[in-house]
Amino acid sequence: MTHNAKGEHLPNSTPTILDHIAHFIERFVFLRQREIYRLIAVWVLATYLCQRFEYTGYLFAHSPEPQSGKSRLLEVLDLLVSNSSGVQVSPTEAVLFRTAHKSTQLLDEADGWRNRDDLRSVLNAGYRNGGFIHRMESDGEGGYKVVKFPVYGPRALAGIGLGILDGTTRDRTFVIEMVRQTPEERREPFRLRKLKREVEVLRKEIGAWVKEHGQEVDDCYDRSEFPYLDTFRDRTIDVAQPLLAIVEVAYRGNKELEEARLGLIAAVATTRKDQESLVLEHRILHELVRLASKEDPLVGTASELAAKCSGLPEKPSEYTVSGTLRRYGFETKSVRKDGVPKYRYSLPHERLADISERYSCSGSAQGTEVDSDEVTTP
Repeated sequence: MTHNAKGEHLPNSTPTILDHIAHFIERFVFLRQREIYRLIAVWVLATYLCQRFEYTGYLFAHSPEPQSGKSRLLEVLDLLVSNSSGVQVSPTEAVLFRTAHKSTQLLDEADGWRNRDDLRSVLNAGYRNGGFIHRMESDGEGGYKVVKFPVYGPRALAGIGLGILDGTTRDRTFVIEMVRQTPEERREPFRLRKLKREVEVLRKEIGAWVKEHGQEVDDCYDRSEFPYLDTFRDRTIDVAQPLLAIVEVAYRGNKELEEARLGLIAAVATTRKDQESLVLEHRILHELVRLASKEDPLVGTASELAAKCSGLPEKPSEYTVSGTLRRYGFETKSVRKDGVPKYRYSLPHERLADISERYSCSGSAQGTEVDSDEVTTP
């Protein structure tokens, strides 16, 4: 801390641990929006402190095509995060829940996971501290017993396509769009052998910072004095507060605090897109209102209803439709259709229309264009 002639404390602009981490990542990974580098740097520190937090948001790097830097991002994170799992491709559900406790899981090629449905329960439960799943295990005597597995922990996922994660899973993430770099944007060669010593120094710096400032972060997080998050949805506030607590402590007494704070808020807004998620939900409801006006009540499973949504720019997945309906209080029940009983949604036109009117769904359904093809749910 510097002082003026009167001996008063003045803020300084000494580079922080977050600046060092962000700079290291930027050397090897290209991102079009520079504020995302700091968000990732804060997330790296959060992997060491996550047991102090109620929630941990995941990173989700996606791109429309291969060779856009997603795997490189995971390789760089593997060097920096706390207790890395290593970069895993096509993990089984057992691997995911048995290695989750007190580790940082790095999961690549999510678009190719054939067992995505099996993994979803682990991913959806694992963002909240104390999250767990139950599985059956042999009791060693020819029988089975129920075993509780803790699955809370930070995760970074990567894959091709924004819609490869269902809406509920994606609502636990900071979504990072990655693109193929041009020759002018090319980063340094990533050579682990040459980086070994540099990484050791940076990891020691990270460890020392966490040891020295962990309690300060804890205290800041418990105070929850982040009024600049008030415009976001509750889920976004949950996963963003730990990151803001780290920024507040890391830049305390630094004249770059306000810039860092605003930069992280901008990164959160970019990677969470709360407004767009709600617009997409409203579009789905608007389409269901239209369908129910011709078939009242509108009956079908989530997959059947998704197939009927031909009026949308892109057909939503069954998880998108079910997540949207659950948000507004619809549940499945046993309904016979074409002589076959099955758990389906039964959607009265009057109720759908009432929801549409109350939440201005019809207006937003025809409004702002959005990039995503899946909905996030709280």
